[in-house]
Amino acid sequence: MGQGREVAGSLSPRGRRIVNDYLKFLEYIVPATVGIRSVTSQRHPSARILGTERMGSGAIIDADGHILTVGYVVMGARTIEITLPDQRQFPATLVCQDFESGIAILQTTARDLPTVPLGRSSTLKEGDKVIIVAATDQTQRMASPGFISALRPFDAYWEYMLDRAILTTAMNPGFGGGPVLDALGQMIGVLSLNLNSPKEMSLAIPIDLFHRVKDSVFTYGEILGRRPRPWVGIYTEPVEGGVAVIGLIPNGPASRAGLEVKDVILELDGLEVPGRRELYEMMWRKRAGEELTFTVQRGEDIHEIRVTSIDRAEFYR
Repeated sequence: MGQGREVAGSLSPRGRRIVNDYLKFLEYIVPATVGIRSVTSQRHPSARILGTERMGSGAIIDADGHILTVGYVVMGARTIEITLPDQRQFPATLVCQDFESGIAILQTTARDLPTVPLGRSSTLKEGDKVIIVAATDQTQRMASPGFISALRPFDAYWEYMLDRAILTTAMNPGFGGGPVLDALGQMIGVLSLNLNSPKEMSLAIPIDLFHRVKDSVFTYGEILGRRPRPWVGIYTEPVEGGVAVIGLIPNGPASRAGLEVKDVILELDGLEVPGRRELYEMMWRKRAGEELTFTVQRGEDIHEIRVTSIDRAEFYR
């Protein structure tokens, strides 16, 4: 205790304000941050990479028991169980997984639970203070403060892209899927990835991507009015002259059509592919179910491979 007082006393007035805000947030955020345990069938396509038993964090957001988390925690789950810090456990169901944003919406039948207030991510700016709260096991919670280091486009190797990802200096203190809070204690993002760069320790999905679809999800249990993006099941890496295929989803459209690891994608539908972000943008101009023609370099040879795309949600259902 003495050591704690000594450290606190050495803080500047600004530092003490940050600590006080930090402690104030924890009083109402921690009780509403749940631990998530999901179990998926060994036969599900995601089990090969993500395993069959997964742990995550989530935030209860309303009186109806809706919970936000990151999609990979509950993809294909047969059973989902949430645990509150007070050790109460409840079953939950997957209401909707938004593969475009990476957010998943769960619901538990339990009521009268603490909730996290939702903010807006559109008004964020670099330098804003954030706090990440996450479960480290079913009942323990940890928090990590930091700042927004960047608000920028982000693309990943698994056919995923965000136009305005939230990059923070705050380290992920536990399992993915927990709330990222602004200086007012409002949830402005869902913790998704550990980046482990000094200035970009973690990546969060902007909460506004949930706001855009929540009315449809709460009313119909699915996202209506948005056409599914075409998906082919490739892992990619930008290289000089194109985009390299570094992996294939087994039994996915690209694998079945004959694309191979180490192929370098030069063109899509006859148009040059300068990078991975551009590849995704070109693919997503079409609809799921439409054919995509990849021109690839394989060793010294050039091949044209036609792939019939599908809706990713159908593949991982």
